[in-house]
Amino acid sequence: MHLQRLAGRFRAAAVRLEPAATRERRLRGGGDCATLDVWMSERDTPALEVRVAGLELSPIAAWVLDPDQLRFVWANAAAIEMWRAPNLEELRAREIAQGPKLVMTRLEQALKVLRDGGALWQEWTFFPKGVPVRTRLHFAPFTLDDGRLGILQHAYARDEGIDPEQLRGLMALNLTSVIVALVDFDGRVELRNPAGLAAFGDEHDWRAWIGDRELAAELLAKARAGETVRRELAVMTTGGERYHAVELQPIRDTVSGEMMALIHHADQSARREAEAEAARQQQLATELRATLSLVDRQRREIIALAAPILEVAPAVLAVPVIGALDGDRGADIEARLLTAIRERAARSVIVDLTGADATDAATATRLGHMTRAARLIGARTIVTGLRPRLAAALAEVGWAPSGTSFARTLAEGIRMALASDHA
Repeated sequence: MHLQRLAGRFRAAAVRLEPAATRERRLRGGGDCATLDVWMSERDTPALEVRVAGLELSPIAAWVLDPDQLRFVWANAAAIEMWRAPNLEELRAREIAQGPKLVMTRLEQALKVLRDGGALWQEWTFFPKGVPVRTRLHFAPFTLDDGRLGILQHAYARDEGIDPEQLRGLMALNLTSVIVALVDFDGRVELRNPAGLAAFGDEHDWRAWIGDRELAAELLAKARAGETVRRELAVMTTGGERYHAVELQPIRDTVSGEMMALIHHADQSARREAEAEAARQQQLATELRATLSLVDRQRREIIALAAPILEVAPAVLAVPVIGALDGDRGADIEARLLTAIRERAARSVIVDLTGADATDAATATRLGHMTRAARLIGARTIVTGLRPRLAAALAEVGWAPSGTSFARTLAEGIRMALASDHA
């Protein structure tokens, strides 16, 4: 009788799902369940509602989740009540917002177990309409009507009055980005939080996390001896090599009573990369300063070669200018000339412009400034090789040549300086 009632319930659920054309043919033919049985037998897998019909009246909240769409496919009355939905249609229409990354990591890890045909239990806290509901959640694989993998979940309420601090601590453990693991002293991982799952996947040997198994064994041995160990290490995550600040602390396992290592990993890769980048930038800045210093020194050497200060006779200096005389180059030539006049006690200075190629007002201004400055520190100035265009530029800027002599060639200028010294 029980089987007959169950079969009748399945048929009733299937009637609700049969195609309209099939229903019309069945009713025209006067049949009730024969055509329906043929339709059901033609299906490879019974419809979802048929397969979960036995859970409809269960007092335990149960639902089927589409993990690809993150939507409810089906839920019994207890689940609809738990999720604070007015009906199944409203629950199906809800868009389940993607939670924090580590929450999605827990779901992905559960899916890996289900794809392999397994099932699992986990502690989950849901927040329907903002109200926290703590559950012990069972995951089981479930084939959806289109053949994709779904999740059949049973939620057992945990409302036995657990300390709120413990609940918050569990939530923090599940959502923190810090990796927390409980490891025996042989390296076997007994517990890891979602951050650990995300970083190291299904690897259950903590020594493989580190990569250097000998170093990992050495750290575990120190923890076994009662030490709290802190190191910054290279670790091998599922995303490649990272750098973690690792702390091992010996504690007693509350389940087995055995001593184990409570291990924390905090990712320091970003900080190390920033420090390496800062060091690289500092090195580049140092190299740039050295390069600029070299360039400046070479520039001065080129200027010195282009305008050497020569002592052509006792107390007579000559500056044959080659190229431009304006800007920084002109200022550098002037500074070197004034220093040489003072250091060599020169009485005459010959500025030879035979090789100068500038004929603009800036050159004329610099030349006038140079000759006036030389006279102010006691040296007679003689300008040789002055070209007509530069002479015109000097006149244009209003340069007064008083105290400055002129000669056509450098040789004439030297003779003029010597004659002045003997006068």
